[in-house]
Amino acid sequence: MSLTPLDRLREVPVEPGRAAMVWLGQAGFALRGVGATALVDPFLSPYEGRRYQSALLPEHCTDLDVVLCTHEHLDHLDTAALPVIARHTAAQFVGPRECVRIFREIGIPEQRCHLLEEGKEIELAGIRAAGMYADHGDLAPDAIGIILDFDGIRIYHTGDTAYRPTEFQGAIRLQPDILLPCINGRYGNLNAEEAALLVRDASPKIAIASHFWMFIEHDGDPAGFLEHCARLAPGVQAMVMKPGEGYLYRKSVAAPPRE
Repeated sequence: MSLTPLDRLREVPVEPGRAAMVWLGQAGFALRGVGATALVDPFLSPYEGRRYQSALLPEHCTDLDVVLCTHEHLDHLDTAALPVIARHTAAQFVGPRECVRIFREIGIPEQRCHLLEEGKEIELAGIRAAGMYADHGDLAPDAIGIILDFDGIRIYHTGDTAYRPTEFQGAIRLQPDILLPCINGRYGNLNAEEAALLVRDASPKIAIASHFWMFIEHDGDPAGFLEHCARLAPGVQAMVMKPGEGYLYRKSVAAPPRE
């Protein structure tokens, strides 16, 4: 049997100052730092209208520590996949209030469900997660972004959000090393240029586009994202990955003190 994205992720030598990741498609990422592996917004199940399948099957989600969902929409909280993941791993499940309600509803034990809201931090399995501002409007009023801290490497997953530079300052002050913005430009979300503006504002080392091309109505312009980043944030390495593609980040300097 060929290696799954999580198998390949586990084979990467991760040590202090390094973090590995795989883009699973849509807004989903598998992330691995020293001693811990997390999934963010995994959308893994077959679904009518998908333009491509996930790079990872739910039953292959073993040896996970944390699964985080930014809000309750199906392409971020996969109600078919999460119970399978829960059966195959001892992972803890994290999200805002509506996500926690759904976790419990689909059979995830209450003691494995953890609330994360804007302005709140939680630490599980050595991973620190901070809830960040996100504006997904009335579609998901308690939607959040998340900054994950893997031993000083900070990864900012925006979730679904409009461009709100003033409200993003809390995330920007944490100086994320890696930014994972949505770029689909639909349902109030960042479009390619707005995502590049956030890249400019946050000034990470790496920016990787996500949340595009999964459904026809989601749209997205990854080439435009790269062009706008080159113009607005030329010092940032902007990337577009294929589903299942991995990346190893090496931090060259120590992280600043946490506020």
